Amino acid sequence: MKNTQYGYPYLGEPRAKFASSPSLEKMSERLVKSTERVRDLGEVFTPVAIVQDMLNLLPLDVWQPHPARTFLEPACGDGNFLVAILTKKLEAVLNAVAVVTDHQQIEVTRTLALESLASIYGVDISPDNVIGGTPGHEIGARERLLQIFSDWHAECLDEKLESDNPILLSAKWIVERNILVGNMLPFEVDGRQSGRARIPLVEYSWNPENAEVSVFITTLGAVMENAEAEVGDAPLLFGPTPPKHLWTGNISELYQVETERATGKRGRTDGTPSS
Repeated sequence: MKNTQYGYPYLGEPRAKFASSPSLEKMSERLVKSTERVRDLGEVFTPVAIVQDMLNLLPLDVWQPHPARTFLEPACGDGNFLVAILTKKLEAVLNAVAVVTDHQQIEVTRTLALESLASIYGVDISPDNVIGGTPGHEIGARERLLQIFSDWHAECLDEKLESDNPILLSAKWIVERNILVGNMLPFEVDGRQSGRARIPLVEYSWNPENAEVSVFITTLGAVMENAEAEVGDAPLLFGPTPPKHLWTGNISELYQVETERATGKRGRTDGTPSS
């Protein structure tokens, strides 16, 4: 199969497997963090082997780098599915770009890698799982995805990304807005509405040839409303709500884009009013 717009061949199985960090995978095999979390959050993690078996059932074209298919994990935990999805997407990037040698090819490959990362969304009710940094939850889903991206860049593009590198900063910008703390159920345990409709979502449109990306902002409620209008019989009274365009520019400048004005202050993103 070939991407007709950009001419990237998708050859099926990747030529070489990208090896994600062993330390991260060892951590992910802990299926239960505590009996209290099982009781309070219903938290039991999916084993890595089962995650891989499930993803291997998907057709190969799901992993094509551009346009990248979107994945949403509504109860992502600390990222077992997210990490596996990103690893397969990054393998597909290598498989789509025959030989990465000159500067333009490197920029195209970087753009496809960031597009792969940005096509993955996750929500979890536990800040420990998303953000980490607490005893027993040292590495959260965001950090795991960043580590996978950084390791891939060092191994496959032969460049280690320092903490102030614009590409790594842009990757961090993406995971901070795609992997969120929130409740995807409609109601809290006490019967109150969870506020999931107000969860902010960032959407992206990528131009790999020019290493550019356009950023749009919307909400989960608007996305769900538009999807229901597309598949249901009753049209929306005022028509679909389009996402708001925020910015278009080079991928190395993405981390400078401000979304807080449109989404409220960063922190909790489950609909809790900002102070």
